[in-house]
Amino acid sequence: MFSLKHANYWWILPNMAVVILCMWIRAERWRYLLVPVGSFKSRELFPSVMIGFMANNILPARLGEVVRAYSLGAKMEKSRSAIFASIVLERLFDSLSLLAMFWLVILFIPFPPIVKQFGSLTLVANLCIILFLLILKYKTTLMVKLVLNTLFFLPSKLSNKIDTIMHRFAEGLNAFRRKRTLFWVIFWSVFLWLITALANYFVFMAFGLYPSVAASFILLLFVAAGVMLPSAPGFVGVFQAATIGAFALLNQLNLLGNELTWIKAKSVALTIPVFSNMAVSAIGPICDSFGLFGISKGESLSFSIVLWLCSYLPVTILGLYYLKREHFSLKTVEA
Repeated sequence: MFSLKHANYWWILPNMAVVILCMWIRAERWRYLLVPVGSFKSRELFPSVMIGFMANNILPARLGEVVRAYSLGAKMEKSRSAIFASIVLERLFDSLSLLAMFWLVILFIPFPPIVKQFGSLTLVANLCIILFLLILKYKTTLMVKLVLNTLFFLPSKLSNKIDTIMHRFAEGLNAFRRKRTLFWVIFWSVFLWLITALANYFVFMAFGLYPSVAASFILLLFVAAGVMLPSAPGFVGVFQAATIGAFALLNQLNLLGNELTWIKAKSVALTIPVFSNMAVSAIGPICDSFGLFGISKGESLSFSIVLWLCSYLPVTILGLYYLKREHFSLKTVEA
């Protein structure tokens, strides 16, 4: 593709550096979420963070979250259920931070109705999760009893295991007894997604694009929403589709400018005769294919591949390194 051949790949190095920095920030934030489980240092948590995100890249169904809990639990001899509770809280804060960013951006950018509806549904889902966790924390016995009554058909041995897991999980929700803990979790969550959004601008620059900074935030929101959906390991497919969707909106909002390059003009000159007998309604899709009014779908796909590799490669390589260094095997992870 034209874009891939002519991109300045030196600009992706800062983006990759920020990706690794974000993993360290996640380890620092996780330290506060793990207060009910024990006292940890960021350097002790960083390997498990990398192993978990690497596992997300190569295993289906976000099993990396379970792998991360198992990795730290096995290394530090702590309850994996309580550790997993901290990861659930982490994901909840990620989602709430992105939602806050979404509602802030929406004040200045006219998002399509379907995007606003998705944001509203995500907000409702997050509120339901918060309500469930609060009930589990403060009414643990009642919640465990309801769950076990619903699963009355299970053998007593398995029911006892569920009972133990739920109680340990509830213990892991004690992270916010101190206001200081809550403050730092919120701070690192906001900082994490802020620099992630700004780092996307380096990839824009790699492709010779210098859009409004708002474009980086819109791209982040689309990609974050896309990877929430069921997908193949590494979010292949949904990541690319979300990026293409983001560029479609950026074109519509004219945040990327008119990128009529010589190769586009030449392609149009050679191809327009073929479509000379087509209806006027086909002009829009033709222009979109060539990117006459912004970035074409082909160039968006090129961009999405590079952006995906910027996060996939360093995380997977470092994760595999720590997997070997920690003498940990994905095969040892138990249900």
